[in-house]
Amino acid sequence: MTIAPQDLRIIGELAAVTFAFGLAVGFIGVGGAGVAVALLTSVFGLPAHTAIGTAIAAMLFVTISGAISHYREGNVAHRLGLVVGLAGAAGAVIGADWSQSVPDEVLRVAAGLALWSLAVLVFLRSRITRGIVGHETDVHEEPIRTKREWAAGIGIGATGGAAAAFLGIGMAPLIQLGLLTIHCLPLRQTVGTAMMALIFISAAGGLAMARHGDVSGPHLVGLTIGLASGAYIGARYTRRAPRELLRIAVVAVPVTAGAMLLFL
Repeated sequence: MTIAPQDLRIIGELAAVTFAFGLAVGFIGVGGAGVAVALLTSVFGLPAHTAIGTAIAAMLFVTISGAISHYREGNVAHRLGLVVGLAGAAGAVIGADWSQSVPDEVLRVAAGLALWSLAVLVFLRSRITRGIVGHETDVHEEPIRTKREWAAGIGIGATGGAAAAFLGIGMAPLIQLGLLTIHCLPLRQTVGTAMMALIFISAAGGLAMARHGDVSGPHLVGLTIGLASGAYIGARYTRRAPRELLRIAVVAVPVTAGAMLLFL
């Protein structure tokens, strides 16, 4: 099958631009969907629904790449990530269906405001929760969790999954916030576990959006190349980074993406 020159140009431009963003999203443990939606709508001119569907689909490859790197670094609480991720997959299918009746411009504004709100919440919680400065436990020997903690994990996943497919912003800050405050994971484990959960959310959300015709092939390929390669490299430095730098990065990325959605 012959690829049109215009499609090759789109793939190359997106891969180059999003590699740098991939370094950041891998470093802080997000899927990059919010950044991708902002770029696709503001720079590449895609309608919001198509941008959301393409970003969610690309997030699957990004999160797989980043989660593998985080797991090798010992940053993943895998049982908790599995529970949150499966609940998020169910929520993502619902969110993708709900978004179809919402106008493009409304979705774009809502996504930008949601990113800013999540950034504020993460910043506030990062200043007061002991999970960030707590003991760095061995994630291969996860503690026994209560029924309340497992139920909270299901709720976090379902809510984050529905919002991710509806708004196309990944919802990693919401998932991270829950893991920090309810499950008291240290920050580096929060980052890796959230990225694992996003694998399931992005897979289900991407398939649901593709079913509605909201995925652009060339843009998907470009996003996947740039974000996935950058995320794999960025994730290797999460454990080595100073906590204050990681805290700043977790807030700065959604703030930047939100500003792009609202003002560009």
